[in-house]
Amino acid sequence: EYIHAMSSLLDCAPVSAIEDVRAVVIEELGAPPEQLWDDFSIQPIASASLAQVHTATDRATGKKLAVKVQHRGLRETSAGDVAALAGMVHLLGRMFPRDFAFSWLADEIAPHLPLELDFVHEARNAERCARALREAGLGGTGGSPEATLYDVVVPLVRWDHTTARVLTMDFEEGGS
Repeated sequence: EYIHAMSSLLDCAPVSAIEDVRAVVIEELGAPPEQLWDDFSIQPIASASLAQVHTATDRATGKKLAVKVQHRGLRETSAGDVAALAGMVHLLGRMFPRDFAFSWLADEIAPHLPLELDFVHEARNAERCARALREAGLGGTGGSPEATLYDVVVPLVRWDHTTARVLTMDFEEGGS
């Protein structure tokens, strides 16, 4: 029941127009998607509040890729959004000191949102996670010859096409 209720939230995530996706890719990587990859999907396979994911094919290897592209304008507006949230939370805290003690929320979000918006940071965390899983004998990076059906797989980061707003990784099949 909870899974069904929560899964409906996934269907409500914003989807950027392909023109905006192309613009972010050009700004970050210096070329449009069709010059960087083969078969870049027009429709995203997933979308969330910060970004959406498209599939593509690596030109050199033919390997399927997942290309996560940040929604255009998000980086520029996020600082103002955090400031507005902080102001509102602190104001409500003053107006209702016994009933509204959530000022910690704004204080927690402010330093962490820039990290959430930095896909290089995310890519480094993915590599750190893969390393920890490998050392624990639980899996690691996708495509590993020693991987088993029960391993946790962290897709391989494609650093040549990864920036603060575009994250490219090997595509790994999975479930939702």
